[in-house]
Amino acid sequence: MGIPEVKRCDGRNVESFDEYLSRWPSNDYPGFPECLLKNWVYRHWPEFSEYWHPAGCLSWKYEKKLYSNEKLTEICTFKKMMDAMMFWGDHLFEDSMRQESWLGKYMLKNGTCPAPILILEDAGDVIHPRGRENEKMCVPYQLIEGHMRTAYLWGMHRNGHAPLKAEHEVWVARV
Repeated sequence: MGIPEVKRCDGRNVESFDEYLSRWPSNDYPGFPECLLKNWVYRHWPEFSEYWHPAGCLSWKYEKKLYSNEKLTEICTFKKMMDAMMFWGDHLFEDSMRQESWLGKYMLKNGTCPAPILILEDAGDVIHPRGRENEKMCVPYQLIEGHMRTAYLWGMHRNGHAPLKAEHEVWVARV
């Protein structure tokens, strides 16, 4: 089933999320969380429409869960991206620009993310739409959306950041 494109998603005068939400066919996708609609579909429209929508993500089952910091370390993605994320997480404690960004400020102050990340659970037999040569999803948890948030959580955990909460909301998807 078709879904609406985000209007003017080139960054100039992009339609508001409320405008987009008013055009979303919610009756066609009753199990798709509004939080993911905002933080994944709307905010990452070009990537979502090119890779994830064709991969059938609107038919996945979604559940919000609480994950400990230790459980978050089981999340993975491509090796090159994992290396970048480790750098970003440590850089949060070394770079004032990261600390002063809206996300850095929020996470350092609140000890968690402003929105849950999205992972795909136990999908090692599923081909990753962005992978190379039929590369499959990581197990047990493939990170789908929230790479910077996850990197910052990992960095806060590794660096023993005192305000870090013991648990964080995570969207867990299943094919």
